[in-house]
Amino acid sequence: MMKPKKKVRMFSLVGILFLPVLIISGCVEEKADTQLEKQPYTEIPKGILVNEIPESMDIIFTSIRYVLDDVACLDENYELKDNFIYDAQCNKKIYNPNNGLASPRQLFALDLETKNVIQITNTECCFINGQVVDSTTIMCNAACADTNNDGMITDADKTELYLLDLAIEKMNCLTCELGLDAINNPDYSCINEKIVFSARKGPDISYPHHIYTIDFQKNLVELTNDTEYMDFDCSWSEDGTKIVFNRLPAPWLENPSQVWMMDFNGNNLEKITDGGKNPNNEGPQRGYPIGIDCDPDLSPDNKKIVFSRLRTGRENELFGIYELIVIDIDTKEEYILDSKYANMVPEWKSRGILLIRQVGATNPIDMKQSLYVYRNGEFEELEKFPYNVFPIGAYGGSWIEVGCVKEFDWNWEIYFAVKMLI
Repeated sequence: MMKPKKKVRMFSLVGILFLPVLIISGCVEEKADTQLEKQPYTEIPKGILVNEIPESMDIIFTSIRYVLDDVACLDENYELKDNFIYDAQCNKKIYNPNNGLASPRQLFALDLETKNVIQITNTECCFINGQVVDSTTIMCNAACADTNNDGMITDADKTELYLLDLAIEKMNCLTCELGLDAINNPDYSCINEKIVFSARKGPDISYPHHIYTIDFQKNLVELTNDTEYMDFDCSWSEDGTKIVFNRLPAPWLENPSQVWMMDFNGNNLEKITDGGKNPNNEGPQRGYPIGIDCDPDLSPDNKKIVFSRLRTGRENELFGIYELIVIDIDTKEEYILDSKYANMVPEWKSRGILLIRQVGATNPIDMKQSLYVYRNGEFEELEKFPYNVFPIGAYGGSWIEVGCVKEFDWNWEIYFAVKMLI
């Protein structure tokens, strides 16, 4: 049975930044290649597309990449239009002037060796993230109803935690009757058989987010309740003994958020970081103060934490630079893995650090949002053109692992020990 531990996140406080909607009017002229034999367009079936996750799959992620197979984005030879992001018909499948994305994100899985991708869902739900519990069960955060009555289901609608059973093609809502709002950052621990996540009680946006756990029997426990902090971006340790998360001190969004750690039951809270500096006195980047720390995840041996820090909003426009940082829990020594791009929602497993990277550009076709993995001191992009074009690329990713706890790869310990001595 496949039982991983992981987090991926929705954008609530920090998450993955979303560009103002790019609406294109008019069309780019397309010239058909008469040498190519036309192939009929085949529409993707609706519903759950697989009854189990193939053993070869390594990563589960959410994306709207399927729109590039829509007839609106294909030329007369059923190939992707060269300027699809500018094409009026294709653009309408990607962007909506009022809601951001025009098509809901779906679940996909990736085979690292072959780079083969399979689509798991094609439903009306907008999936924020997903995490494989076993070969036929996926824990996911999704919007499945038009709660804001705008005629569409997008991530602007209320999200809930679900268990998706691939075998019977059913979704069981875990949180629908609990009165929680702004649910995000779910992470399942196969050790504790619980999901940790952040949420607030009710629709009042002034009420702080706190950390909760819930099991598959819908037993809910509130772990944090300090009204002087807003808690979010939470994840389990590999062994289920610790939870790392972010705390935003009141008044909200005036000071950077910090990385904190606590026991599995909410005891022994410890502040790990104070947030970053703002030496140039920059104003907020898309609403967030310079120096916020976000998206922490523990190393498999519980000795280090990887997280993102907003260094500046004046570079890598329009995303800003979110440094990818590793901190030693005992010494508090920090090591920067990248300081050029927006590195978001990292997840540290034995096979590497999985993350989403956003790369700014003046030309929309050159703007990127895609899965990366960091291992052996190098970054590898896992999505290639056209699937890495913003906002087509992955919104969140999670390792799929066999077995509940894997042995720690000591090459990581040696690598960071050497780097921190240099």
